[in-house]
Amino acid sequence: MYTYIIDVKHAQAGMTLAESAYITTASGSSMLAARKGMQLDATMIKMLTTRNVPSIEILSVTEITDIPVVVKNAPTPKRDPNAPPPETRVYVKNSIDNKLKEDAVESIKELFKCDFSSESEKNRTTAFQCVKNIESVVDNLVEVIASDSSGLVHIANLKDFDDYTYHHSLSVAILSIATGRELGLDEATLAKLGRCAMMHDIGKQMVPLEIITKRGILTKDEFETVKNHSVLGAVKLQSLGIGDEEMWNGIMYHHEKVNGKGYPKQLKGDAIPLFSKIVAVADVYDAVTSYRSYRSPMLPTEAFNIIFKDINIAFDGKIVKAFFSKLDLYPVNTIVELSDGRLAIVAESDHSFRLRPTVKVWGSEELIYLAAAANKEIEIVAVMNPSELPAGYDFM
Repeated sequence: MYTYIIDVKHAQAGMTLAESAYITTASGSSMLAARKGMQLDATMIKMLTTRNVPSIEILSVTEITDIPVVVKNAPTPKRDPNAPPPETRVYVKNSIDNKLKEDAVESIKELFKCDFSSESEKNRTTAFQCVKNIESVVDNLVEVIASDSSGLVHIANLKDFDDYTYHHSLSVAILSIATGRELGLDEATLAKLGRCAMMHDIGKQMVPLEIITKRGILTKDEFETVKNHSVLGAVKLQSLGIGDEEMWNGIMYHHEKVNGKGYPKQLKGDAIPLFSKIVAVADVYDAVTSYRSYRSPMLPTEAFNIIFKDINIAFDGKIVKAFFSKLDLYPVNTIVELSDGRLAIVAESDHSFRLRPTVKVWGSEELIYLAAAANKEIEIVAVMNPSELPAGYDFM
């Protein structure tokens, strides 16, 4: 395996980063731009270029001769005979294709950049155009999800540490649409739900950036400021004439709890709008399973347990059951670490036992049916990216 340092202008889709890329902010601090092990695509290359990342370090199985490079390392030595046999690299199938993902994220970014502090005609026109783009993307999401014969979705490929807010909005929209489909909502209502979910956090655009990006525990006053985002978002959209009462209420009340201890109105049970109940579950699931600057993501199993324990406390049981019936927790080809120390690849995910799928032990043909009573002591303890594999584990 070769490692090269190249100018970003020579980057090509399909290249894999050998090391994480960072940018220097105006304050002089370092910020992650792209993680080690990520495979470049057109969107990532554009992002690296616009953020003025001068060069990147990439991996290649063959010698590169067609672009200017600096060879950092020679090919790796002969394979360790004690290392486990390599596996064939098979990517996890995406719930939505890359083009739709890129369009969605770009539309969300443009929406969050809108100046909602002013109601001038120019800003109003810009906001309407941003929302028009969101509506188009959501219509496409509804079509894709509704036409999927499996009916299952996953969001593993949507996780992005650096652009969490935008990818979070997309994930919540996908999960909400899938849940609404399970609940029997028609496509027109699914589209309204998707728009509500996509814009559920738009009020955070009106919360001071230093609070939104703060690492560590918020003060009481800061937390109260953040809590106001749901009201700010709903009221601003209403003042601009964007959406309708169902959307505004869905956004305003997505932090209410069925036991009446949520915010902003302490609504209880059936007084909470359906859209809010759906978005609430999707919002929490994606948040706790995502990388953040201050913590590692939870396993899908852990998130499942947390949400189920909060049925009739924070969440509506009917919504939770519909949500998890549509979520592919461990998609086929996901790399996992088992509690006995072995690495494995998800080979099959039975609809009834998606918390405990069938896995194939790395470098062998051994299958472990985790749902079997004989394997009850074996747990999935980590979901791994290819870049996180221990030394000696690689692909053909």
